[in-house]
Amino acid sequence: MGATTILSEFASKTRITDLSAEAIAATKRHILDCAGVGLAATAEPAGRIILDITREEGGAPLARVLGSNLRTSAVASAWANGALSHLLDYDDTGFSHPTACILPGALAFAEESGASGADLVNAVCVGLEVFERLSLSGRQHEPVLRKRGFHPTSLYGCSAAAAAAGSIVKLNPSQMAVAIGLAAANAGGLTQHFGTWGKGIHAGNAARAGVSSVLLAKKGYFADPDGIDGDYGFFSAFHGPGNYNLGKVAEGLGTHWSIVDPGLTVKNYPCCGGNLRALDAARGLLEEHGIKFNDVAKLEVDVHPDLLCTVRFHKPTQGFRGKFSLDYVLAAMLLDGRVDLDSFSDAYCNAPGMRASLDKVQINTHTEWPDDAASRRKSPVTITLKDGRKLTKQVDKVLGSPGNPMSRDQLLGKYRSCASRVLKGDRLEKSIAALENLENMTTAKALIDTLTV
Repeated sequence: MGATTILSEFASKTRITDLSAEAIAATKRHILDCAGVGLAATAEPAGRIILDITREEGGAPLARVLGSNLRTSAVASAWANGALSHLLDYDDTGFSHPTACILPGALAFAEESGASGADLVNAVCVGLEVFERLSLSGRQHEPVLRKRGFHPTSLYGCSAAAAAAGSIVKLNPSQMAVAIGLAAANAGGLTQHFGTWGKGIHAGNAARAGVSSVLLAKKGYFADPDGIDGDYGFFSAFHGPGNYNLGKVAEGLGTHWSIVDPGLTVKNYPCCGGNLRALDAARGLLEEHGIKFNDVAKLEVDVHPDLLCTVRFHKPTQGFRGKFSLDYVLAAMLLDGRVDLDSFSDAYCNAPGMRASLDKVQINTHTEWPDDAASRRKSPVTITLKDGRKLTKQVDKVLGSPGNPMSRDQLLGKYRSCASRVLKGDRLEKSIAALENLENMTTAKALIDTLTV
């Protein structure tokens, strides 16, 4: 069987009873995290624009939008919830940013179809598996795609969202193949938009592609059943012959769960994942040695040049650009000992203290480092104190990563800080109870009730 067929059989037939306990628990954590980040985005100027456009477009009131009273079409809700979930760059990372594409796709049909909480957990887990299998198949070529301007989230997210949405409405294998293949025809997303509100739209477009493809497939729409692996299909078009290995799709499928291994990172900071190691290293030095801003003469970070293709903005003057600026986030950490949602406003960015902190940060690019994955991720930080001492720290496993996971309290702390921008008091706590007990809920609607206002 070809890759499209293998993935379609898996996505259409897998049920929550097939998942391991570890896969269920991990999927729930990422649903909770994604929901919180999406809720936070509705309080942002860009999030309000997304809600305004969704409201203006209207549509049959079949699905809801996070953090609002909006009811709209399945397609529109998938787009809005996907865009909101990725907007702040606070959603999970690892094999790109899958959950922001997948959860909105599943939610779009969850209420109307009468899906249970278990159905929703299963659908998201299935979508995550499809995303990772596609990503893994072309991972050797991914750095080339990124340098050409393609964003993997919106390449693999379309078919992954289709798999999740198709699982909710219980497409049969033939229908699922059409949906996954049709969704892949919408793949795109440009890294040129990194550091702007445009990046969030990538996940929204992927979720919308998945949901619209499922609607077509459910009605018997005719499309090629080999959209992923055909001679002119997704991998041939984007990666090119010799640059992918579709044998990765079937290896351990249904028994080895990607959400467990390799897993995903829950971000501890609302910025590009390429910043996380340096931020944890800087934070560690500041806290371990009790260092204050005025003690520091210079903060240096050593990086592979490839990293600066992603976190490419230097001393930005727009706060949102700071999410993709290594010196900016380190300057914020040095100045305040934290990096949070308030660190990326234009006012904060251009305040005298922040500009002074930026002047203390230096990025050292090492062209002599090997061009391998470990070197491309490495970012040790050295702080030189005014008394002449130098302190260095390197972090390999950031807080929130599979090798250094957040505790339940840390995860819920992040969720509360995000969701409390919209949900207050008992509503906030009820949403947590629903998310933590999701697989036992009779209807997914009960969860959605807690995430809307």
